[in-house]
Amino acid sequence: MCNECHRVEAKDYWRCVVQVRQHAENKYVIYDVNPPEGFNLRRDVYIRLAVFFRKLQRRKAGYENVRLVLPPWRRLYHWRSHHIEQDHLPWRHFFDIESLRRYAPVMDYPEFVEEIQQLGLETAHDRVPVHQILQLRHFKDMFENGVFKDKWEFSGDCDDGQQMMQGSFLRHDDVAIKNSTIQCVNFQGSASMLSQVIQRAWRGMENDSLPKVLVILNAEVVLHDHWADREFWRARRSMRFAKDLVEIARQYRQTNFDSNDELEAIQRPPMWEYESAEYRGQALGGPYLCVHLRRGDFLYGRETTTPTLKSSALQVKYHLLTYNLSTVFLATDATAFEIKNFKSYIPRHRVVRFVTEDLQQKSMIKDGGIAIIDQLICSHAHYFVGTHESTFTYRIYEEREILGFPQERTFNTLCKKSTMENCLQNSVWPIVY
Repeated sequence: MCNECHRVEAKDYWRCVVQVRQHAENKYVIYDVNPPEGFNLRRDVYIRLAVFFRKLQRRKAGYENVRLVLPPWRRLYHWRSHHIEQDHLPWRHFFDIESLRRYAPVMDYPEFVEEIQQLGLETAHDRVPVHQILQLRHFKDMFENGVFKDKWEFSGDCDDGQQMMQGSFLRHDDVAIKNSTIQCVNFQGSASMLSQVIQRAWRGMENDSLPKVLVILNAEVVLHDHWADREFWRARRSMRFAKDLVEIARQYRQTNFDSNDELEAIQRPPMWEYESAEYRGQALGGPYLCVHLRRGDFLYGRETTTPTLKSSALQVKYHLLTYNLSTVFLATDATAFEIKNFKSYIPRHRVVRFVTEDLQQKSMIKDGGIAIIDQLICSHAHYFVGTHESTFTYRIYEEREILGFPQERTFNTLCKKSTMENCLQNSVWPIVY
């Protein structure tokens, strides 16, 4: 114990020793996701791990003090505003951490760093020590004899481990990884199987008097234990957005649509735990249609299902007339030229977007915050139509399910053809309480 407390003043020495002993059983797992993955896929990976760690902490002896550390957000592909700082952002910037914590044993990354520093357990250069790093990888042969089976194994071949570390949060100066063990793990299966991997990794740290810090890279390899079941939806409902972003979206709806929760017949209690099926299917929404119009890489990677601007506009016009609406809220990654063309196809209808010319506000909420505000506004629309196979669209579906919208005004997808014939629709996953 003396080594960990040698830097504190004499009067605080024994207090430090007590703290170290109390936290010696603490286990921290920091995860990260493949760098190219987008914001909304990362939210889904969080749910997989949140459900798993909730069960691990409650059901497995010796894991009562386990903590899932939320990785800082790096600058993502769709965050194109290079004049503002958008790297190493904490989760509290986008989400209500206390709401998350009421479901799973999570810590925002700055909270984790502060806790380690308070214990006086940093390395010589005031960096957070990482004991072991696991990089998850897919098996080269995922189907044995044509069958997908849950399995895992430690692999001695980890040549790309250093490269993956450079692409993760580990590249930041507050993490000490020089003496960390890097192991590659071939992994195939659901999150529950991850307990075997973690238990094996921690076995080598049993004689260490310090809290255990384990890093898992490529956490997107882990699958859901049970997709869209009650626990999935409990974790999803706990993912409430940061209050300042919710307030900006509320003000926008009030200003642009003269709409609010009361007029929209939306019942949302202050805490997600009190949500129920009582008001399911009763939400009216604001007097506008929202369309998520994905362009960008979808024009090339999913050209067989992504409609043209004209086709999209004609379908939106059809839905507007069907529901007697005149206003479209547009959530899109389209260029200014594409947006102008889209509007030209429905000239008699009002098309609005959330934009901010206030550099101070944009610097505060970031590009990720603007995307969340888009989702919040879309979640309150009377009618929503999204893009085929877009995770952004799926997250709006989920939010509208939580708010109590009927499925026929939620689970809608833009078709390839404006005639809407032979249209591929996204899957419907109703909420479970």
